[in-house]
Amino acid sequence: MSRETNVRVSMLFSIRFAQTHARVLGAVTCAVYLSGCSLFGGSSQNFSVSSDPVGATVRINGQQVGVTPLQQQVSRKGDLLIEVEKTGYKSQFRQTSRKLSSLGIVDVIGGAVFLLPLIGLIAPGAWEQDPAAIGFSLEPAAASSASTPAP
Repeated sequence: MSRETNVRVSMLFSIRFAQTHARVLGAVTCAVYLSGCSLFGGSSQNFSVSSDPVGATVRINGQQVGVTPLQQQVSRKGDLLIEVEKTGYKSQFRQTSRKLSSLGIVDVIGGAVFLLPLIGLIAPGAWEQDPAAIGFSLEPAAASSASTPAP
């Protein structure tokens, strides 16, 4: 082999070696930056409550928060108990549950390849209230027998 051929082979080897290491470094960098995405997600989310008729009082976990239609920031940390009441109508209750958010799903997928993203599942951003919007159709309260005249 000539010296020129040796130099070309050496250069090709160096270029391939550098490209391979650049790809590995890029993959590791992405894994580190994308790990634990849920840690950067918010600890609250937007939640809406509507009713028919409108103007019903809304309580979330026993605390009065407003009247319908309502947009409220709620915690992602636990289930919610929603109560809607209006004079002349029967009160209604609904409960939400939590499900894995899109950030939590990314953490699970990343955790299948690298264990580090699974740390994000302990953060509130990994979860979201389900459903994020609730509608109530209030039924009129039955007239009490005390208010109706006797025959």
